[in-house]
Amino acid sequence: MPQTPKKAETFLGNLMKYSVATYLGFLISGAALIVKGILPPDSYAVPASFMAYTTSLMNIGMLGLDQGLLRFYREPPEGATGRSMFAACTRLSLLVMAAVGIVGTVFGAKPLAAAFGLGAGGAVLVPFLFLNAALYMLVRYLNVLLRLENNVAAYTAETLWMQACLNLLFLLPGFFTRQTWVFIAVAVVSFGLVAIAFWFKAKAPLAAGKLPYRVIYRQMVPYSIALAPAAVLTPLFQSVTLSFLAGYSGAVEQGLFSFSYQLSQLVTTVQAGFSTYWGPYVFAHYRDDQPRIGRVHDLLNFLIFGFFCCLVIFEDIIFLVFPDKAACQRFFPLMMLAAVFLILMEGTVYGNAIARRPHHDTIGVALGVVAEVLICLWLVPSYSVTGAAVALVAGNAVMFMYRTITGQYYYRTIPSIPRTVSGFLLAIAVALVGVILYQNFLLKLVAVGAILFIYCTLYRQQLQKLWQLGIGLLRKLFSRHA
Repeated sequence: MPQTPKKAETFLGNLMKYSVATYLGFLISGAALIVKGILPPDSYAVPASFMAYTTSLMNIGMLGLDQGLLRFYREPPEGATGRSMFAACTRLSLLVMAAVGIVGTVFGAKPLAAAFGLGAGGAVLVPFLFLNAALYMLVRYLNVLLRLENNVAAYTAETLWMQACLNLLFLLPGFFTRQTWVFIAVAVVSFGLVAIAFWFKAKAPLAAGKLPYRVIYRQMVPYSIALAPAAVLTPLFQSVTLSFLAGYSGAVEQGLFSFSYQLSQLVTTVQAGFSTYWGPYVFAHYRDDQPRIGRVHDLLNFLIFGFFCCLVIFEDIIFLVFPDKAACQRFFPLMMLAAVFLILMEGTVYGNAIARRPHHDTIGVALGVVAEVLICLWLVPSYSVTGAAVALVAGNAVMFMYRTITGQYYYRTIPSIPRTVSGFLLAIAVALVGVILYQNFLLKLVAVGAILFIYCTLYRQQLQKLWQLGIGLLRKLFSRHA
């Protein structure tokens, strides 16, 4: 059944509202890149590893319950509410984080510091790492709650502060000092202030209500626990490479990899705001709106590929601005390709969640991490940061293929498998062109332009659809101001 103009307008309007935080967050990421571009790479190497493992430990404490909350917020157990589920999840996660933090600090501070690439004397940072992860966990829970309650203004503000804490604020001491503990103090204090402020802003509950916790956990925990390892392992795609570089190369290579990784995340600007709205939408409409879900998958692929090509073509400008980071240019297209694989999964893997088979997501992430570790062992000792970039791409590719195949088995979102596979192969071709021709701008421009033309030919219907949407928005805008 064709969608009505009113329905299409509502869908697009809601999507744009939840994309505001992403596009404003682009400015935060840009500012963080500028800061990293100015500071010496070894000055923020340990703080970058600290923040990378903050995300990993945060996911250990959450036990996947944030994803369970997203999945079951609209389908709570009888007698429960969305807010009571939020309270139960938050309490359990805090208890887990406290237990893991105490055990890790008392019995494993030195080996953890070595494994996490926190440098000499890093054991003293381990308790603060767990504290920072706990605060980030609270911020993440509040972010999910504000999104599910459609509090767009508070969600946008909290998302921006969360991104600033994770990507930018902890770097600012680098202009005044190279003392690692100062970077760490700023990270912990900034997350703490955001958690406290938005806890009261959201009037978040401290108790789950009259319904016993076990009733809520009976539905939430089995699903979430099966998914939790995926959430824990996903940040390791960055963290593992940083740890290998710390062991085999040094702080400079850690800093270069951290800079290029964050730069590669610019590709996700097209997708991040979309995914905030899209996940809950799929869970609410997968029964009655599968054709639209398929169309949106193709549109997302088209947008991401186009943005990816533009970044590969014009990466030279970035490294003219940051000449001391020019060593990143030879492997930067690989970093972007790894980010592209993560984004493309947004349109292919929801079948596992819909069918309540989250273990497939966990298996996919685990296979990706294993592939990355093996390739790091093979390539990083000889090829340093370039080998780490290859390992990152391989790990993300393995994860993408496994999760996509299983997700499509349970719920089909890909309208044309040959077209999607062709796009996948063309994305690899663009990355290879960027690596091989990184010193020849004109040849790279011609080669990537030719690949983009082929891709546009495959996705010409999506290109026409985007053109029609753009023209419609312009007409609507001009009519309002006429």
